[in-house]
Amino acid sequence: MDDGNLKRKNFSCSSDTCFPNWFQMRATVLFALSICFCLLSCLNKSERRFPVDLVLELRNAKSKISISKDLLPYHWKKNPGRQSGLPHSRKWENTQITFNSDKKIFLNHSLDSLFFPPGQEYEFKIPPGQYEFSTLVGLLGGTEFQSQVSGILKLNSGGKVLKEWNLVGTMKESWISKQEVLEIGESGSLQLVWESKDSYLFVGEPLLYSKDTLESFSSSGKPKSVILIVIDSARKDFFGSYGYPYSVTPVMDQMAKESVFFENPFANGNWTKPSMMSFFHSEYSSNLGLGNSWFSTKPYQRKVYYGKNRDNLAKTFREAGYFSKTIMNNVFFLDYTTVGLDLGFHNSFQVGMDIVDTEVLTNHAIQFVNESKDKPYFLHFNLNTPHASYSPPPEDMAAVRSVVPTEVFYRYESPVQRYLGEMHYTDREIGRLVEALKKQGTYDETMIIVTGDHGELFSAHHDYSYHFIMQTRFGHGETHYDEEINVPYFIKLPKSIQESLGSDLAKKADGGQIRIPGQSSLLSLAPTILGFLNLLPKESSYRGADYSTCIRKADVCPKESFIYTEGRMSESVRTENYKYIRRYPGFTTVRRTAAGEPHTMAEELYDLKKDPEEKNNLSPLPEGERLLQIARADFRRENFLRRNHLRILIPPCSEAVCRDFLSLNVQGSIYDWEVSDSIQLSSGSAKTISLQKESKAARSPNLGEEVVFKTVNPELGAFFSFSRNGKTIPVRFGRYGLEYQRSITNLEDLIVSEREPEGFPSSALPWVYNDGAFSGTRESEVQREMGKEVKKILETWGYIHE
Repeated sequence: MDDGNLKRKNFSCSSDTCFPNWFQMRATVLFALSICFCLLSCLNKSERRFPVDLVLELRNAKSKISISKDLLPYHWKKNPGRQSGLPHSRKWENTQITFNSDKKIFLNHSLDSLFFPPGQEYEFKIPPGQYEFSTLVGLLGGTEFQSQVSGILKLNSGGKVLKEWNLVGTMKESWISKQEVLEIGESGSLQLVWESKDSYLFVGEPLLYSKDTLESFSSSGKPKSVILIVIDSARKDFFGSYGYPYSVTPVMDQMAKESVFFENPFANGNWTKPSMMSFFHSEYSSNLGLGNSWFSTKPYQRKVYYGKNRDNLAKTFREAGYFSKTIMNNVFFLDYTTVGLDLGFHNSFQVGMDIVDTEVLTNHAIQFVNESKDKPYFLHFNLNTPHASYSPPPEDMAAVRSVVPTEVFYRYESPVQRYLGEMHYTDREIGRLVEALKKQGTYDETMIIVTGDHGELFSAHHDYSYHFIMQTRFGHGETHYDEEINVPYFIKLPKSIQESLGSDLAKKADGGQIRIPGQSSLLSLAPTILGFLNLLPKESSYRGADYSTCIRKADVCPKESFIYTEGRMSESVRTENYKYIRRYPGFTTVRRTAAGEPHTMAEELYDLKKDPEEKNNLSPLPEGERLLQIARADFRRENFLRRNHLRILIPPCSEAVCRDFLSLNVQGSIYDWEVSDSIQLSSGSAKTISLQKESKAARSPNLGEEVVFKTVNPELGAFFSFSRNGKTIPVRFGRYGLEYQRSITNLEDLIVSEREPEGFPSSALPWVYNDGAFSGTRESEVQREMGKEVKKILETWGYIHE
């Protein structure tokens, strides 16, 4: 055979045969590639999602009854599930439901659940095989005072009944643990059928662990579980590992010696809600829509938070196959409270009683780690000690007295003495959990993170806060001094990860403490621990630095030059050189003592090199002017928070002289503004502002001047009036430029425009719109085109005058 002829034959073709063959071949290749891609995607998904989480599978399941509304309005401790991705027409099929299990200690036990009204059925597609099915089930009556609840839950596969759970005689509002081995047939179908006349079933944390998955855990050693220990109000400087000379926290100090140790870490909130939300999401609380001012979470804040795809630790670990649980005295992770949010935990165990809560929480944590030792889990363990009221057990006060010299102990004021006792008590309780892990043989392979949500204010020279929470300087949430935001932060790695580290930092530590110098923030917590476990999602919304990269391999560690912290209507920026504190307009009155002599303090500035205790406020002093200008410029350039902008056009002057007066009242409070030097501003409160400008007629046509006001909260409405030379003139509003001869108050639907309205810069009348950039008022292309058409119609009707 002639190879040359063969080659020529293979590569020569006519126009009739060559192109069809080529396109057929390309189509075949593309089809094959798509199949490979799908297979890889499925493999990746199956590798990541162990166990099968029926709540997360709900969106692909069939339900007999679509539940779009609350069927049990009398039981107020519940909310539609926020993490299952169900359409609005099915949103209540997944419910975060809370049972008050112990009214003496306010024990509220919440589970992410499948909701079964009478007659409900769900059918899931599950790969065939043998599974261990575990869940907690609970019942409620159709009415509040229904005395008896009962029913039968059937588990079917391929038309065959695998198991029946008879719940006749079950106590209302209590969780019952269920576990069963199920054989899913070739049909790949699992059907859950609820047979009851008048009772409502909740199937909480419904998980299926395949036999192969469980065997892989037993053959490869214990799973690398994660425990995040958050100590409320933990100041860094009372830990021996951070330099305190007396052994008040021996358990945690020993753990710190085995850990990645951050030398100078700071919280991004000076009280619990903004701090915890920020480090769980690696994003500032206000940028999540939650704000920083008060405990409640308003409906418009929830709309912003849930309206955007947010990564958080509980969600990421859950989607990676970890069982996620929080054990806490903390209402901020319970959606029904109107204070908290649903972060996606499978299970939330919350005790609301102070003082007695610590031992109850630790006991439950020990029970949990013992029951879960063979499966990967993420546990958030939040102790409310040493938070006020500073009430340690007598034995812990005695222990503190035995290690702190008498002359040192009595230099402290009484609340600080008791705080030391609380720190020792907290350390002792954490020691009980550590001992349980060691006893079961899982301590070495468990990642443990220790941190605090904020510090505590003790220094007498910092006693000029509002005092409207604690009515004393001993507390938090009022200032931004280091003692209130400087917290402990270290990560004990699983032994197998520790041994695999290849960086110079790790080699220098030789299996001991790996120190991270310089200032850092808790914004780094989520990306760093996920980075160590290779669980950091691609294109995640986590904003903080991932320090795992420089510890695992020889990279340069991240540098957090600016650390931003939120407080109640206040904020601060910390560098290695200075601390700049700023209060929102209208919230600048503070006082020195509880009795209080009111005075205004809009800004504070401290030179941290010369004044590390932050005693000398440079902001009003001539010697601080240069550093103040640097701090202000840094703050504005870094632009830490995203805000809605209320944009106002002041039209060009067409008279000899124009004296303009603008009055503005906004729903969302005023955060900041951008105006030229030619404009005078005055503010009477947090929500009102007045603007005055004097100008002369321009010789040639020119554009108007834009003024921008940033708002604190994502509310959209405003009250607006404008006068020129004493005469009130019409104002245009929103995307269409609708004209109003006088001010109106209900502008939410009229004022918003996601982009600059057409004709805005050259308008002869004042024009105001809210860009809704933070609230999330994005338009689709279809809506934009419809908007243009609506504008033309409004012009023909005479509502818009060009």
